[in-house]
Amino acid sequence: MGVFDYISISRTALGAFRQGMNIAGYNVANANTEGYSRRVMQLGPTQTVEVRNGIIGTGVDVTGVKRQRDAFLDFATRRELGRMGTDKSREEILSALEPVLGGTDSAGLTTALTSFFDSFETLSVQPDSPSSRANVVAQADNLASTLNRVDAQFDEAQRNADSRVVATLDRVNAILVQVRQINLDITSQEAGGAEASDLRDQRDKLLDELSQKVPVRIVEANNGQTSVFLDSTGDPLLAGVSMRQLQAVKTADGFTHVSIDRGGEITDISGALGGGELGGYLEARDTDIASYRTQLDTLASVIANQFNTVQKAGFDHAGNAGVAMFVPDPPGAHAAAAIRINSAVSADPNLVAASSAAGEAGNNSNALAFVALRTRTLASLGDQTINGYAAGVIAGVGTDVKSVSAGLEASQTIVDSLDQQRSAISGVSLDEEAADLVRWQQAFQASARFLQMSNQMIDEVLNDLAR
Repeated sequence: MGVFDYISISRTALGAFRQGMNIAGYNVANANTEGYSRRVMQLGPTQTVEVRNGIIGTGVDVTGVKRQRDAFLDFATRRELGRMGTDKSREEILSALEPVLGGTDSAGLTTALTSFFDSFETLSVQPDSPSSRANVVAQADNLASTLNRVDAQFDEAQRNADSRVVATLDRVNAILVQVRQINLDITSQEAGGAEASDLRDQRDKLLDELSQKVPVRIVEANNGQTSVFLDSTGDPLLAGVSMRQLQAVKTADGFTHVSIDRGGEITDISGALGGGELGGYLEARDTDIASYRTQLDTLASVIANQFNTVQKAGFDHAGNAGVAMFVPDPPGAHAAAAIRINSAVSADPNLVAASSAAGEAGNNSNALAFVALRTRTLASLGDQTINGYAAGVIAGVGTDVKSVSAGLEASQTIVDSLDQQRSAISGVSLDEEAADLVRWQQAFQASARFLQMSNQMIDEVLNDLAR
């Protein structure tokens, strides 16, 4: 090896160590950039040469700059993000329903029922009192209005969840479009062998968000492109650069359902998504709230049937047979939304049938029959009383909210723990980067000193030759 080879060694070393300082500085600059993965420079010896006494190297080369990532932690984090997304979206919708039922509110369902039954207690004591009859009518109207209001707010909650389904679908499809473009850009940039670290960071951040929206399985090909599959059904949403987006389809019930094109056949997969924010909104809309509305309809239907039966078995203040207290009679499929006090009874409280015999205005036997409904267990309510069933509906919503909140808290704790583990690998430590900067700087200074010595040697050789 000649003295001029020393310059080549110095030159490669200076270039490599200068790049090391640049990378450390780049890491420091992006220490607070969300989704940024720490870069690490990889070095390797340049081509060796054979000399008389052996084989020696000719310098150092930067063999690559790689992101620090752990594929298993990425997988585990995204899986848990899907679970957290489910609980988060369900809690968002269901937590708004507790005030609707008003378990302790003066305008709540339990209060309306209590006041309604209390009005018959008063009527049974004063069956001939105009004010007692008027109070029965007022409380019957209040109960019907409360059932209407609760059902309307359940309906609003379902519509709210439906709008979230549409918004989440739009975001899922937008993410797929972005990931597809990044796949194309990565293939182009990595054609020369270098890692497109910034693009990969962008893609990983998008895939984290996508995993929270809908459970997916992510596979990376040898060319650097990722494919995305629905975890529950296996449907490919993105295969490299071939994309199949989810479709929002309005059905007869007025709600948006999630569909996918399977070879020209549009298939509804709403019930098979299995989680994520999208699955959580669908579950809240189609399972949770739908169940609450069914229970509320059952309650309204039983109230109408039971009180109408007693009312029609008695006689009003004028001695006429009682007419239905609630309409429609019989109640229809959506009883909570449709129930109203009979306009005839509302207009004339004397139509309240408190008597069990015609011409006996002071008879309270039928009023007592109304009172007896308070404690009667009914097969149509699962052998519960009307008040007990109503309390169960309210408690059911509260229990679901607590369960979802507990699940969300647990998932958040797991996600936070996994994020800390990912940060330990991929995050930037300012202390480590400061140490690296010093290390690269010292190596750079040593290489510069070696170059200076090489120049001095060359000068001495040239001077000797000139003599």
